[in-house]
Amino acid sequence: MTDRPDQMAQHSAGGKGPAVRGMRLWLLARSGDPVAKLLEPAFRGDAHALYARMRAQGPVYRSRTGMFAVLSYEHGYRILRDPRYSTCESLVRPSGVHALTPRAYAVAVPSVESALRHAAVHVDAAARGLVRRLACGESFDAVEGFAFPLVVAGLREVLDVPPGDSERFMKICDVLSEPARGAPATADAEAVRDAREDLAALVIRLERERRHSTADDLISRLASSPARGRAAMDLAGLVDQVRRRGLLNADGAAEPYLVSDRLDLEEIAELCEALITVGLSIAVGLIGNAIAALTARPDQWKMLTASPRLASKAVEETLRFDPPHQFALRVTSEEVELAGHTLPRGTGVLVMLAAAHRDVDRFAHPTRFDITREGGGHLLVPDGATGLALSLARLVGQTALWTLANRLPELSPAGPAVRRPGGTVRHFLRLPLRAPHL
Repeated sequence: MTDRPDQMAQHSAGGKGPAVRGMRLWLLARSGDPVAKLLEPAFRGDAHALYARMRAQGPVYRSRTGMFAVLSYEHGYRILRDPRYSTCESLVRPSGVHALTPRAYAVAVPSVESALRHAAVHVDAAARGLVRRLACGESFDAVEGFAFPLVVAGLREVLDVPPGDSERFMKICDVLSEPARGAPATADAEAVRDAREDLAALVIRLERERRHSTADDLISRLASSPARGRAAMDLAGLVDQVRRRGLLNADGAAEPYLVSDRLDLEEIAELCEALITVGLSIAVGLIGNAIAALTARPDQWKMLTASPRLASKAVEETLRFDPPHQFALRVTSEEVELAGHTLPRGTGVLVMLAAAHRDVDRFAHPTRFDITREGGGHLLVPDGATGLALSLARLVGQTALWTLANRLPELSPAGPAVRRPGGTVRHFLRLPLRAPHL
């Protein structure tokens, strides 16, 4: 069974072929099924109204698509940490991108964290440079004019892309991010394939050049030595998780891919691609959603400009209040009982993050955007490509908000914002802002 939520819903809806299954899903949406509506690429309705409608029937909603929607914080928290629910990254992984193994991500985590720390000062400089240029005009688009180039600059520093390859890298990022930044159907499949091949060629060249490097960029760390830092500890902790998920061979030993604590060239290239495609989507979405929430609430924006150190809290509150990715998809690896429902093996479960993050049983005044909120509380689990992307998004997001609050305290909306269609990913395509001259 496919792990893409829309395709899984179509599969569950029945039919003899993709066209028939797609029509069934479309009919379910037209007949009012809220999950089918949210999975429609062209959805532009009120998602929270659909969440409220489902929540009125209980913490877990059984959709006619064959999937289950989890709306409560408590149930979502448990599912995201229960090994009987297998992780599916298709909500954030573009079609055609190979899924790396859990072992590969465990090896990569400490290297990515180190590379991000190393890149922080350069990301800050890039943010200040962008703001200086933007402040010369009366208005600018916070997405294309600020968030996107800033995230690309962050990625460029994390990978330490040479100056001579900067323009090439920007073009790669521009093409690979197109499905997330526009209507998914508009993506040019041939251009995306060419961009992936170009990125792979660039990573292969840099990996060969840096095999004996001691630098802190991501490619150098992954290429020069086996799993430095905390990777060995992470791998040890991974064995129990793998055992519980049934990834042991007939002799009870771990599969061969768990033995190595070093990534091969193909894995390094795939990791860089995942970081770019997923990282751009989450980081750009987070920055835009945060800016929109802050500038729509003058009291919150003034609070941030008075104390830019609240930028980190503003990022966490945005991840709770308006997460860029609205669902977390899991698939049952065995029959389970959930809130009175029996879910057979292979059942798709959507943890509705945006709904759970506004659960009145977990949060005081959950519909209020409050950057002084204590305790955080979002359900986003830092694993796989999403975890790496969240690390990037937090660094660049905090830097973006800190810089804007410091340098453009009079920032305000300059026109109607345009949201990306669809209920799976929620961020802005255009977000016009006005800033006075410095």
